[in-house]
Amino acid sequence: MKKIAIQGVKGAFHEEAARQFFNNDDIEIIEKMSFEEVLDSVCDYESDFGVIAIENTIAGTIHANLKLLRQKEVKIGGEIFIRIKQNLAAAQGVKIEELKEVYSHYMAINQTRQFFSKYPNIKLIESPDTALSMRRVAESGNKTWGAIGSINAAKINNLEVLAEGIETNKKNYTRFLIVYPKNEDGVQDYDKASLNVVLKNEPGGLAKILSVISFYNIDMSKIESSPIIGQPGNYMFYIDVKFDDKLRYKNMITAIRPLVKDLSIMGEYKAGEESWNNIHNQ
Repeated sequence: MKKIAIQGVKGAFHEEAARQFFNNDDIEIIEKMSFEEVLDSVCDYESDFGVIAIENTIAGTIHANLKLLRQKEVKIGGEIFIRIKQNLAAAQGVKIEELKEVYSHYMAINQTRQFFSKYPNIKLIESPDTALSMRRVAESGNKTWGAIGSINAAKINNLEVLAEGIETNKKNYTRFLIVYPKNEDGVQDYDKASLNVVLKNEPGGLAKILSVISFYNIDMSKIESSPIIGQPGNYMFYIDVKFDDKLRYKNMITAIRPLVKDLSIMGEYKAGEESWNNIHNQ
C-alpha cells in the first residue's frame, strides 16, 4: 500500500488528485495541514509520495511551493490536472439566507467572490483547507456557518450542498505535482522536466538560455522568476520543458550548464494528460 501525503484532510482536492494519479490503487492518505509538512513527510519516509498544488488557472503559480520544492530533499515524479468545482455546503436543512459566516481556503474564497457578492450578509473567513472547513462546520453544529469545497467533502461530513459550481471561472483547473524522496530512483519514462536555474551576473544571461532551448527544439511550457534573497537585482528561474527526444533534452542541459551559475533538475516525469493549452481551448 502506497502512503500519500496531502495538504488538507480527506475530501480535499489534493486527495482527489492523489486518487486520480494513482488510478485509485490501494493507497493510504496521510493528512497534513501545510505544504511544508507534506514535503517533510516524504523526506522523512513517513510517506512514499506527496501531492502539492503548484498552479491554478485563476490564482496563478503558488510561488511559496516552488521555493519549498527547491529547499527540500524531494524530486518531482509526476503531475496531474484537476478541474476544481467549488460548492457551498452547510448543515442539513439550512438555507443560504440563514448563513452568516462561510469558511474555506483563501484560494477557494478568491475563486467564488462573485457568487457571494449576492449575499452581502455572509462574511467569508479564511481557513487552512477546504475539506477541513467542511469538517469544522459539521462538527460545530452551527447552522449559521457554511463552507466551500468539494462535493466529496460535503458527503463525507454529511453536509447539504446549497449551491454547486459557484466558482466564477468555469475553466478552473489546478496543476498538482507528485513528489518523492530525492535519493530514490526516478521515473524512467519521462518527457517533461522542471529546472531551477541561477544566472550569472552578466548581461543577456536569460536570452542565452532561451536561445539554447530553442536551438534544440525543446518546448518551454513555463518560466517563472524569483529574486535571490540577499542579492538585490539577481534572480533564479523556474523552467518547465517538454520534449519528445531525451537525447536532445540531455544535450540541451549540457549546453546550458556552462552558461549559468547553477542548474538543478527538480524532476523528470511524464507530462500530465492535459495541458494548459488544451484547458484554455475547452
